[in-house]
Amino acid sequence: MDISKLLKQINKGITHCLFPYHCILCHDKANRDFDLCIECEELLPWLKNICIYCAAPLIFSTQSVCGICLKKPSPFHKLCVFFSYSETIKKLITGLKFQQRLIYAHILGTLVAEKICSHYQSQELPDLIIPVPLHNKRLYERGFNQAIELARPISKKLNIRIDYKRCKRVINTAAQSILPANQRSTNMKNAFVAHHSLANQHVALLDDVMTTGHTLIEMSHALYDVGVKRIDVWCCARTYLSGN
Repeated sequence: MDISKLLKQINKGITHCLFPYHCILCHDKANRDFDLCIECEELLPWLKNICIYCAAPLIFSTQSVCGICLKKPSPFHKLCVFFSYSETIKKLITGLKFQQRLIYAHILGTLVAEKICSHYQSQELPDLIIPVPLHNKRLYERGFNQAIELARPISKKLNIRIDYKRCKRVINTAAQSILPANQRSTNMKNAFVAHHSLANQHVALLDDVMTTGHTLIEMSHALYDVGVKRIDVWCCARTYLSGN
């Protein structure tokens, strides 16, 4: 073994003995190299039995596509959403976005990466991860893009490059979360522009929270315009509007 790698492992082991990982939720020792204990991980609001195109809940376990997506197909080839946007996940995502707790991005991104592996198995992974971009004004105000921070551990585990320059948000849209469902599509119209060819590329769009999906749909249109062959969507959490 390379001596530098050996010393790095020894130093890591000593550090973990002196400063063990603690769970961010229950605050007990995590008993693993991760700031989330197994018990709390199992209690997270993992989504089950959802539409493969929009993540809407399905009534029957034998279903895979909801009625709306059967009538109006999604522009996504595959959708992977992992959590319901309930209190625990909301706390982590809002803590990341508004309190700059970047460790939450590492934890959520790592959990998402592990699930993505199981969702694809023998299927081909995308060539690129494209985080949903923020408008420059909002990026300046926040100081970072939470989707890029979520992408980092996913990129590392899956060995897929992050591309955050090809697609830009050119309209500083109102936050989707404050709008009713019937205004969200109009709000996102022409909000994104993709630069340079991505001919025949298979890409994954990555976002923190999905509700109606209009942001991701509009971004998909911009990417198809520059030649993208296939678009998958990876999203940390799904929230639901009344009647959605």
